[in-house]
Amino acid sequence: MFGRKKPVTGARDAAASTGPESQAPSSTGPHDRSSVPDVREYYTALGYGHIDLGSLVIGVPQGRDLNVALDPAGQPEFHVVTQVSRVIPRAFAAPKSAGQWRTMVAGMREQLEQQGADVSVVDGPWGRELVAVLPGAVFRAIGVDGNRWTAEVRVMATPELADQAAEEGREVFRHLLINRGDGPMPVREQLPLTIPDEIQQALTQARSQQAAQQQAQAYQQQMAAGQQGGANQQGGANQQGGAGQQGGARQAAQAGAQASPANPQAAAPSARAAAAPQSGGRAAPSTGGTAASSTGGTARRRDGSAMDRLRGEDDDL
Repeated sequence: MFGRKKPVTGARDAAASTGPESQAPSSTGPHDRSSVPDVREYYTALGYGHIDLGSLVIGVPQGRDLNVALDPAGQPEFHVVTQVSRVIPRAFAAPKSAGQWRTMVAGMREQLEQQGADVSVVDGPWGRELVAVLPGAVFRAIGVDGNRWTAEVRVMATPELADQAAEEGREVFRHLLINRGDGPMPVREQLPLTIPDEIQQALTQARSQQAAQQQAQAYQQQMAAGQQGGANQQGGANQQGGAGQQGGARQAAQAGAQASPANPQAAAPSARAAAAPQSGGRAAPSTGGTAASSTGGTARRRDGSAMDRLRGEDDDL
């Protein structure tokens, strides 16, 4: 069922502010950052930690972990994680007129249906929410158009916890702060993030480790292909009765096996990073995860199709 877009704060809140003493907006966000006089006090009053990424400020409720991972383009994205859900907030440049979120939902729906997902569009507090049922997982996209920006959270959960995960996603979504900036940007382009130095260093290390792991995997594949080729030559030698060729093929296969690393994964150890939220009170300590977390976890790049990405996020739920 398609819902009507609900009002969202932003330019209206900013216009209503009368000065630095005005209170943070009380209506449901996401909010323009300009409408919140003191970001730290805003999240402290909620009992949240937060991380300030320049164009996007993410609140981290008590009991949640903040992880960072690399998207398929190698760019960092931040996840708010519990044992129930993984919530990925993002913000995009948008035209002055509303309607971009509607277009984004239509595009996601088409892509997921092409990959075999069972997709529906339901009515949520902000209007349209896209829900895709995948093997062993449920993906939900919640979004809304603001003042020249579109905010979104993507929520992943197992089917039996999908409803609870949706509420956790909405809780993060309603307290996002967006700083669109005044410069021109192509519509639907993701707003650039300002990454804290300690996280940037960890991501640089993770990229290096990923490159090493990819090289090791490529080498292993080449060696496997060489062994297969040697086996084919061996079979041909047997058919022709060429004992010399057979012996040569066996020697080549043995040499290839000796040259192949016994454990190519060992060439690319897992990276660990610290993603410490800035807060009036800090975010809850991490208990671990597959992305770089607030106390450490593996930063991992996710490749493959959109469905593979969605499915892959379920690893540490």
